[in-house]
Amino acid sequence: MPRCAAVIPLVLALALAPAAAEEANLPPQPEGAPGTASQLVLAQRLFRQASEGGDPVLLLAAIRLARGVALRPALGWERTPVAEAKPPTSDGPPDPSSPAVLAMLQGMAVDDPNLQDLVYDLDAQVPQGRLPIATVAGSDLSGGAKEEWRLPLSGSVAVEIALIGDGGTALGLNVTDDTGAMVCTRPPALDPALCRFTPASNGFFTVQVVNAGAGRNSYQLVGN
Repeated sequence: MPRCAAVIPLVLALALAPAAAEEANLPPQPEGAPGTASQLVLAQRLFRQASEGGDPVLLLAAIRLARGVALRPALGWERTPVAEAKPPTSDGPPDPSSPAVLAMLQGMAVDDPNLQDLVYDLDAQVPQGRLPIATVAGSDLSGGAKEEWRLPLSGSVAVEIALIGDGGTALGLNVTDDTGAMVCTRPPALDPALCRFTPASNGFFTVQVVNAGAGRNSYQLVGN
């Protein structure tokens, strides 16, 4: 079996830590299968590993994962802006499904005929049918600042919330329900953060994003 064919199923099978919660708006039941936000987080992680290590197989897997999700603007998400409002300093996190990343992969495959065939097939592929959807909203956060998003969520419907930064600073993620009870917390990190949980009933949840670094960070908040 080609190496790339073995890597991608392994990536999709990676376990993602469930959200930590106590006495919050959550039912006592196990989490379901990973969804679209989880898939995009895995794509980002693979992209960063591939970029750092120059691994074309990981990059191929990242592109395939990212291309398997359609993005839609998040509706009904209300952001509480920080005091200052400056233009974004970057275009946000890198997009593994972009033509620029495909060109990067083509450059890595220049000396490998077998990999070149796989890259050609990937470039020629057109997504068939309706892709699963992830919702996305973006913002720009100055160093040391934090801001909040208010999200209406439905009871008994599995939720995924991912935080993907531009990689310049460490970002932290906290989610609370409408009573203030903590649903999920992720400490500041350069890698993408992911929270997975299922509300017990309809309600509003607050997502707090914290920039622990000194520089600005253009990030994306992604939901399933």
